[in-house]
Amino acid sequence: MNIKYRPLRAFLLATRTQSFTEAANRLGVTQPSFTALIQDLEETLGVRLFERTTRRHALTHAGEEFLARVERPLGEVEEAYRSVLDLAEAKRGTAVIGALPSTAIALVPLALDSLRRAHPGLHFRIHEAHNDQLIAMLRTNQLDCALAALPSSPAGLAFRPVIEDRFCAVFPLDHALARLTKVGWLDLLRHDLILLSRGSNARTLFDVALMRKSAALPTISPRYDVTNMTTAAQLARRGMGVAVLPYLALHELGLDGLAYRPIGSPLAHRTIGVVFERDRGLSPAGQRFVDHVNAILPEVQRRLLISAPASGMRARSSSDTRRRPVLR
Repeated sequence: MNIKYRPLRAFLLATRTQSFTEAANRLGVTQPSFTALIQDLEETLGVRLFERTTRRHALTHAGEEFLARVERPLGEVEEAYRSVLDLAEAKRGTAVIGALPSTAIALVPLALDSLRRAHPGLHFRIHEAHNDQLIAMLRTNQLDCALAALPSSPAGLAFRPVIEDRFCAVFPLDHALARLTKVGWLDLLRHDLILLSRGSNARTLFDVALMRKSAALPTISPRYDVTNMTTAAQLARRGMGVAVLPYLALHELGLDGLAYRPIGSPLAHRTIGVVFERDRGLSPAGQRFVDHVNAILPEVQRRLLISAPASGMRARSSSDTRRRPVLR
């Protein structure tokens, strides 16, 4: 048996409208084409479904029994189709998004605000964590995608670059480091340090940079080891040490009473992008999230450039941007 959907749809429309002409209009076909669909269904079933006269079309006994059997399951199929279509068109759906702390405060709120207006039926759960935790959660299918740094072992993962970020030394306005235009990793060792906990990008790059500088350096223990960037900024504001923080987050953290300098090392730069399982790809809701992250990048760039002069660090010139763009 090979019953197609379109003849079944024509049959249901004919029973609901009690008019082949009206049913043909709703299906978007001519009346002869509609009649051919009904005839095709009758030939497949081997029975007549309608008694046809010049004035009306009435269901036969077989047609009434067929209608009773097919109406509900066909309605469920149509409902399933509409439900999946809504998912595909992002009219509804849920996505679990992972985010580095810096992207969670600098990118995610702007993207979700834009999404709320464009796709009010979508729902998102945001999981904020360090980079290694996000990658582990992606590999165990706990996240649809993550705004994270390029993983060191990207096997099986897809990475779409979004933004270039760098790490900065953050300190009070009257700190000795304020006399420098750039700060090296070794410059930091002369001061009490406020470092983010192990597992964070900032901490990993700090440890790797010192290992490369000199194997003879003693193991560095920060004066303050914190999890939250806001805590690090507050400690630096009170003169309790120099914090190493991502530039991307500085504007949102608030820089009153603070200055910052870029850390002059290739290891102080990172590329942040969208990471997801290559085999699974992005769900429709996840893809909409990525689209809106890209859409709000000009606003993020504007905020970052505005914050630079107030903090003792010049804004990028066009030539700077060509060498190492803030955003891409």
